Amino acid sequence: MKERILLLISEVESANRRQAQLYSKLDRSWERYQQNGDYSCLVETAFYLNQLYSGYERIFWDVAGVFENTLDSIHWHKSLLERMRLSIEGLRPALVGEETFRCLNELRAFRHFFRHAYDTDLEPEKVALVMKKALRLKDLWAGDCQAFINFLRKLL
Repeated sequence: MKERILLLISEVESANRRQAQLYSKLDRSWERYQQNGDYSCLVETAFYLNQLYSGYERIFWDVAGVFENTLDSIHWHKSLLERMRLSIEGLRPALVGEETFRCLNELRAFRHFFRHAYDTDLEPEKVALVMKKALRLKDLWAGDCQAFINFLRKLL
């Protein structure tokens, strides 16, 4: 089990570095959109919001792989996120707090829309709302994730 925990810590830390790079790209594309109102910059921002949630979801998948064995195959995206806010007595604490969960859930819903939208234009107001949640999430995640990594280190 020690090796799995060490691997999980490394995976989470590596994913967090990739998330930081995505946040930088997201910030730049959003700033360009705000400066010039170019729809292509809004689409680029939406793409990075989509990628950002995928990165968080990868971390959740890794955590679930170490501590739990199954996921609901029908609605696994939502199930996986909901599982990360659960503290499982004797196994692991919650990875995310309630406010973090709400921001992530908003990002998850946006990603679903973005991936499945057809013949639909993005609404700048909706992207702005999701952007606000993503920026709040950045700070919340840092604290939640560090607390979880501290828990993992105590298992070693």
